[in-house]
Amino acid sequence: MTNTSSEHTNISSVAIHKIENNSRKKIKFIPLLFERGLPILLIILFTIRLFSYTTQIDRYIGLDSSPISKAKTILALIAIWLQYTGVLITILRAFFHFKTIIHLARIITLPIYLLNVLMLPSIMVLFVGHNNISVLKVCYLLESMLGIILSIYYILHDRKMKTNVKEVLMTFGILLLMMIASLPSYFVQFAFGYGKDTIVVKDISFYHRILIYIGIIVPFILYFALRNKTEEVIRFSLIYISVATMVGFIVNYDYTNFSQPWTWPFHLCNTAMFIIPLCLIFKFKRLFYFTYFINVFGALIAMLMPNYDDGTNILSMRIFNFWFNHWIAFFMPLLIVALKQFKRPKIKEFYWSMIWFLGYFVLALFLNVYFTANGHETDFFFINSNFVADKLGEWAEKLFNISATITIGNKVLTFHPVYQILFFATYVALGLAIWFVYAEFFRIADSHYELHVKLKKIKQDEIARKSVPSKVRKEEFMREQQTRLAKLQLIHFSKKYATSKVYAVEDANLEVNQGEIFGFLGPNGAGKSTIIKSIVGIQPITEGNIEICGYDVSKNSVEAKYNIGYVPDHYALYEKLTGREYINYIADIYEVSQEERNTRIEKYIKIFELEASIDSKIRTYSHGMKQKITIMSALVHNPKVWILDEPLTGLDPNSIYQVKECMKQHAAEGNIVFFSSHLIDIVEKLCGRIAIIKKGHIKCIKSVDEIEASGISLEQFYLNTIENDED
Repeated sequence: MTNTSSEHTNISSVAIHKIENNSRKKIKFIPLLFERGLPILLIILFTIRLFSYTTQIDRYIGLDSSPISKAKTILALIAIWLQYTGVLITILRAFFHFKTIIHLARIITLPIYLLNVLMLPSIMVLFVGHNNISVLKVCYLLESMLGIILSIYYILHDRKMKTNVKEVLMTFGILLLMMIASLPSYFVQFAFGYGKDTIVVKDISFYHRILIYIGIIVPFILYFALRNKTEEVIRFSLIYISVATMVGFIVNYDYTNFSQPWTWPFHLCNTAMFIIPLCLIFKFKRLFYFTYFINVFGALIAMLMPNYDDGTNILSMRIFNFWFNHWIAFFMPLLIVALKQFKRPKIKEFYWSMIWFLGYFVLALFLNVYFTANGHETDFFFINSNFVADKLGEWAEKLFNISATITIGNKVLTFHPVYQILFFATYVALGLAIWFVYAEFFRIADSHYELHVKLKKIKQDEIARKSVPSKVRKEEFMREQQTRLAKLQLIHFSKKYATSKVYAVEDANLEVNQGEIFGFLGPNGAGKSTIIKSIVGIQPITEGNIEICGYDVSKNSVEAKYNIGYVPDHYALYEKLTGREYINYIADIYEVSQEERNTRIEKYIKIFELEASIDSKIRTYSHGMKQKITIMSALVHNPKVWILDEPLTGLDPNSIYQVKECMKQHAAEGNIVFFSSHLIDIVEKLCGRIAIIKKGHIKCIKSVDEIEASGISLEQFYLNTIENDED
């Protein structure tokens, strides 16, 4: 009986285990189905629907030309426009999870799909002229139903997320902005008809300039709107803009174009509409730099010399397609790099862009002559006609007229070799010139960013300073300073510069206490100056915290700086002042009383033997004297934490001795002396503890006594640590 009971128990356990496993599999399967499978199916349906019919909607000019009533036409047009936006939101929601996209998928998409199902008969009439059963109608209905299913899933999935009225209003506001990118190319022409025939959008006319200005202003607006957003928000925004504008661009192409490759959008700037989303989605780096160097310049030239007729109406689909296409080709690659989705190019990336361009040029050249020889006049990239030559003058026309033919069977392939070779060479040369333009643009952008960071820091310091406005509060603050112990802490500190994806310093932890002289060692470029500049507040912290006497350097910067004296590796003094005037200027900043500053200044004048020169202009000083003035100005407010970055470099032996004595005296008074140096023998004699840093990582923190007890010198220990450490 016991065995039988045991067997039943085992069987039950196995059964329960299987049921639990099956439940887990089902739980995993549902998100996989709704967050990957169905969105991919929606992409397929959406793509088939876009190319499944020969459109008629692009033929209508104004609401009066519509085959249905004006009210139904307006509703149907808005529904179509919203459908493009809604489908992209639904698809991207599966891959992005920040708050705004969640709200869009929960609040916006379901009403969009329901509206499209309701307006389906009218939509079909506008697209193809009838409401009969067709591939388009089936695909459109399936697309809407699948969108409804996914919208309901997202509503249920995110049901616990609370939404207030402000967030709902903001969501609708964001939807309106997103709809700008997804505007179909035929919408304006259909909804508003043509504009005045007298409006010319060529030859740098007023309206032509307005459209050029839009292409310059919009990227700046997008950059400033996105630059402080998270990586996920930036990536989503760029992918959405590129895909939405691509969809708006290709809506006037249909399945018949696939059998007529001479009608494909293969002009240089047309290719940008497809390359940019591909590069963003799949991170094709080498292909991206083709569009970065080649498409941007090509789009700029095209905007200056548009290839439509003088009489083309300003509200026509032709104008809309041209400008949306060239705006995107012009500013999107620049915006993508500015927002750090791709790194700034080096010469290697430029070479790759030229290789891609050569491939494109040869292919366009072959397609042009081949299709033209077969009776289909083709002029991809305008290298098979005199379109560009005509604008350059008679000399270019003469070059174009030099032709050569190759006969293959009954086909005569006509080339313009001199013109086409010079065209290619000129474009490459201009591409190289663009390299230098970009370099200058990056320099300006970096300067602007540094200024932005400094102004932000100044504003924070000003706010902090205003938080201690009264004399009483200052006295309390100074009394509090006297009770605080000297302490320096790095807590999981990391620093990454704006132009790099690699950490200059990563996860550094360090604690230095009162009375210590602490040596900071490491090879050039290891991260010593980066840490020191972050401690003193010159540059912002990327991650982690730095505390000075208990004050957070980022949150309580003014209080922290009151406790710091800093001697940089490259001093910058006001050379028109005397040494005494400069030190008094620094003392004023730190609000040192006249009595205290006079006492300290006289003390350090004697230590550094500056009696004869302290009242001379700083510009007359030697390097060593300037270094001494920098040290005196760092000590005039008697800081609890004295930071020195390579302070002994370039000093004579007597000056080195004087600085060392100052360090010892300052530490003996209960303060901290923290300095970096390459002079290991001095560090060994002067410091109680040391830290060694290599490639942004602190490799060890040890006392000098501990190292000496191991039987080796600090120099040998340093070399062993640097050389034996695995990269």
